Amino acid sequence: MQVTTPAKSALRRVLRANRPDLKSQFEQAAALRNHLRDWLAGQPAKTIAAFVAIPGEPLLLPLLAEFPDRRWLLPRIEGETMSFHLVDASLPRLHPGPFGIAEPMPDAPLVTTEDIDLFLCPGMAFTRCGKRLGRGKGYYDRALATSHSESLRVGVCFREQVLPELPMDPHDLPMHFLATADALASCQQR
Repeated sequence: MQVTTPAKSALRRVLRANRPDLKSQFEQAAALRNHLRDWLAGQPAKTIAAFVAIPGEPLLLPLLAEFPDRRWLLPRIEGETMSFHLVDASLPRLHPGPFGIAEPMPDAPLVTTEDIDLFLCPGMAFTRCGKRLGRGKGYYDRALATSHSESLRVGVCFREQVLPELPMDPHDLPMHFLATADALASCQQR
């Protein structure tokens, strides 16, 4: 399990309290998907890990059906491990996971993180230089640490979740791109 500092815990509480209202989340998610759609059309990535949105995260599932030629994966949680499983892009079969988040059925084919070309990553907050604050359990940190060095990481969030600075631990991997309702931009690494 990930060790969470008091500063990160306090920041997460503030971020939860200040997330956009549902109407804004819906509107921003639609604009964000448009940016991702345009960007993905020019990307060679064939195996893409997405996520099922929970409150406070942009809904991405409609993108899957728009790119049926790609191999779409969604995460499953088992104990302390997050694995990625192939889903049918037109109608993913999902069921509630251990945290109540929809995830692929147990019989969905497993794909190793080394075989994933592109990760669409949720988070509580991001910076424009690619820092990411997760929910505190470390699932994405551990999964991304085992990914291929050429895999792309795209932070996906609402504009209110983009902050000027975030604490970052030595094991945290920065995002290569940041997708919001305003744009999909390359992260400026500092």
